[in-house]
Amino acid sequence: MRHRLTVRELRIKRIEALYRLVFEKPARFIATGFLLAIFLGATLLYMPFAQTQPVSWIDCLFIATSAGTVTGLSTIDIGTSFNTFGELVIVALIQIGGLGFMTVALMLLSVLGKKIGLKQRILLQESLNLSGPGGTVRLVRNIVFTTLIVQFLGMLFLTVELYSTGEYRFGEALYYGFFHAVSAFNNAGFALWPDNLMQFEQNTAIVITIAVLLMIGGLGFTTIADATEVKRWKRLALHSKIMIASLVIVNGIAWFSLMLFEWVSNEGGLYGRPFGEAMHVTFFQAVTTRTAGFNTIDLTTMAPISIGVVLILMYIGAGAASTGSGIKVTTVAVILADMWAFIVGKKETVILERTIDAFQIKKAYIVAITSFFFILLITALTILTNGHIPATALLFETVSAFGTVGLSLGITAELNDAGKSFIMFMMLLGRVGSLTILFTVARQMDRKIRYPKEKLLIG
Repeated sequence: MRHRLTVRELRIKRIEALYRLVFEKPARFIATGFLLAIFLGATLLYMPFAQTQPVSWIDCLFIATSAGTVTGLSTIDIGTSFNTFGELVIVALIQIGGLGFMTVALMLLSVLGKKIGLKQRILLQESLNLSGPGGTVRLVRNIVFTTLIVQFLGMLFLTVELYSTGEYRFGEALYYGFFHAVSAFNNAGFALWPDNLMQFEQNTAIVITIAVLLMIGGLGFTTIADATEVKRWKRLALHSKIMIASLVIVNGIAWFSLMLFEWVSNEGGLYGRPFGEAMHVTFFQAVTTRTAGFNTIDLTTMAPISIGVVLILMYIGAGAASTGSGIKVTTVAVILADMWAFIVGKKETVILERTIDAFQIKKAYIVAITSFFFILLITALTILTNGHIPATALLFETVSAFGTVGLSLGITAELNDAGKSFIMFMMLLGRVGSLTILFTVARQMDRKIRYPKEKLLIG
């Protein structure tokens, strides 16, 4: 006779099946962790004791998703919609999103004295896109230490500057300094002022402090750890060299382009402004556009070609294992190097006297193509469901969400529930990665059957 399962046995089997479903793949576990953190944050924000005025569930979920993915897009003004408790929930979500779900989890395990096993190390490896699980515990400690030190110093600089203006009491200046230091280092772009940072357009101390925090966070924890340990350019890992070089090259090109299109061109929003003021504004926008949603000017006044430059920068994003997103600078570097190698007839792709592995090259193309596909798909769906909003603005919003940048052409609050849902999906996709999302549902296999090769006519 067949054994009939009891109710208790059925429940145990269901729990075991759910456990296998979540933990079967590291990518699935990481995505699930982000979703749980976001849902918990949204629930707390939805509570009346977190609000100063009624906020709908979809808006709370949107804000929680934006904070948890360190994006910065907002359908409401968080400074007037939430009280101190609600704002601290947002800060907590930003910190979790910036550090990474697995980093926070392993940090808590370490504090509690729990042993960190191989499975946890592999999960962190997947979360930070590392090459192997070795040295993960030391990396977690370096990440936490770096985060605390940099955010503390940023908070001090911002507090002193805000207090010196005479508009804030010391306690207020300290709180604002704390909130915006966390938001800046984690490349979130959330601000407690309704106009973001536009009132500080020419405040050099605040602009430089925020910009430095953004650049350090966008470098990536592995790069920071490598640079502090090695301290010599020749001995740095290739990834670290690319990331450090990108600060000068990408930001420099962005700065020059924005000056050309916004100050030199008569179509720009800075045309006719003094040279120093224009340099001030374009420098900050060049830095923040790659990863964070802070802005010191109204983006709707920018020239169309400048919007195109911003779109490209948001798509590229920051570095791997950083607080930023996008397809990552290293991905672009590998693709460009491979294209150049093909054009000049080289058999190997080389960057700074280092040959790039074929698997990494294939991965770079897949990341760029799948991300572009998702952007097109979500943009099309958002246009279909939000026909009252210009298509260009919706494309900008989608790319901003994917890059977890948080910049907007002022249409976030106009999105309907369907549009908000699509943008939330893009924020999550941008933070955990398009490949991670695909790995959560795809079944990977290597066929034993091999088929004959045949050449195609290309180009």
